[in-house]
Amino acid sequence: MMFDITKRRVADTAKIDLTDGDGAPLLDDDGNRLSVTLCGPGSKTWQQADAERSRRQASRAEKNPRKIASTIIDHRRDDEIDFLVAITVSFNGWVYPGDFPSQRDMFRATYADDGIGYIRDQLSAAGNDWSAFSTSASKPLPSTPVNSLG
Repeated sequence: MMFDITKRRVADTAKIDLTDGDGAPLLDDDGNRLSVTLCGPGSKTWQQADAERSRRQASRAEKNPRKIASTIIDHRRDDEIDFLVAITVSFNGWVYPGDFPSQRDMFRATYADDGIGYIRDQLSAAGNDWSAFSTSASKPLPSTPVNSLG
C-alpha cells in the first residue's frame, strides 16, 4: 500500500516562542515565556494575506513602472507589517500598551515599533517557515546563532 502523504499536512496555526534581541528566550517579569500564535503558509488566512501583499506590490509597480525597485523598497516594511497583522491570531502572555479600538490595531502598533523590531523580524521569518507549522513542531524554533569569534 502506498503512503498517504496527507498525513503530513501542516497545522493552520502555530505558537511561536519569542526570543529577545540577543536570541535569548523572551520572558515576562515572572519568568514566563512569551509567544505569538500565527497562521501558517498552509492556511487560507496566510494565502489570502500573501495574495493581498502581492496585489498591492503589483498595483504600485503598475502605477510607476520606472521605479519598481524603489517602490518595493519604500513599501517593504509597511507590506510586512500588514502581512503580519493579517496572519497573527494572538499574543500569548503579553500585550502592547495602549488603548486600541481592536486587537488588529494593537498588532499593527507592535509590529511598527522599531524598538522591538526583533519581534517583527522573528515572526516574519517564522511565518514563512513551513517547519514551524509541521505536526512535529511541538518544540520552539531554534534561534539563529550569532557568529562568535570565541
